[in-house]
Amino acid sequence: MSYGKTITTYLVDGNATGIKTTELSNRIGKALIIPRAKLKDAKNRPEIEKPALYFLFWTDENGNDVAYIGEAENFIRRIWDHDTHKDFRDIVIAFVSKDNNLTKADVKYLEAKSIEKAIKAKRYILKNGVVPFINNLPEHQISTMDEFLENVDVLISAIWYPILKEMGGNINANTNENIYYVKWRWANAKWMYTEEWLLVLQGSRWPQSLVNSEINRKWYAFRNRPKLIEKWILKEEWEHIVFVENYIFSTPSGASDIILWRNTNGRKERKNSDGKTLDEIERQQLQ
Repeated sequence: MSYGKTITTYLVDGNATGIKTTELSNRIGKALIIPRAKLKDAKNRPEIEKPALYFLFWTDENGNDVAYIGEAENFIRRIWDHDTHKDFRDIVIAFVSKDNNLTKADVKYLEAKSIEKAIKAKRYILKNGVVPFINNLPEHQISTMDEFLENVDVLISAIWYPILKEMGGNINANTNENIYYVKWRWANAKWMYTEEWLLVLQGSRWPQSLVNSEINRKWYAFRNRPKLIEKWILKEEWEHIVFVENYIFSTPSGASDIILWRNTNGRKERKNSDGKTLDEIERQQLQ
């Protein structure tokens, strides 16, 4: 059974797009969220000189979601070094202990475990050059840090940077509930409707060739197939493209565009086992 959680967000300067702090009630962890343009304004925050696990997020020139995960004893000094030497442009999210109880060894453990989880999740392209080893901690402290990391996952997902969350990790793909299908010519794909939109299931496949209008106009499928191949979400298999693992799309049409290789209306292309489209089912639910 899952229970509700209370998250408290404080707008430091009263601006929703400025510096924020976020924390789970009755938990020791706390997130400090800093847009890059506000780094100078964060210099006087009490959290910045504490040991921290931090995440940098940005979008590269090809439109890919990119991230860097790090740890620091003095968070602000480390971030200034990134600001000088690395090409991050969007946002910094740092996690500290509210009771100042994290050590250098703790944040190194959190960094290594976070990178391990982010690589497995494949939601972002990681710019960490070297994957660190998971350092040894006393057994009781490992338990404490694993719980801390679970709370990090909740908080960072709640502000919509779900870098640690495995796609469809809690979903049973063998059930027919919320399953939709597309079978068109040689395409054979299966979707699951989730709270994060459409999860295309592992093994979905379709021919490699694109329709001419997709190529000429450089629409969604043309632009995004190379990105998904680069992330090892898709692979070329003889004359087909295959999803090698589950993958979430933020829009229903994005999912069906990739499968059918043309501009589509995703709400009407896929049908469940009863032959009803997603559009029909949603309209019935709203009546």
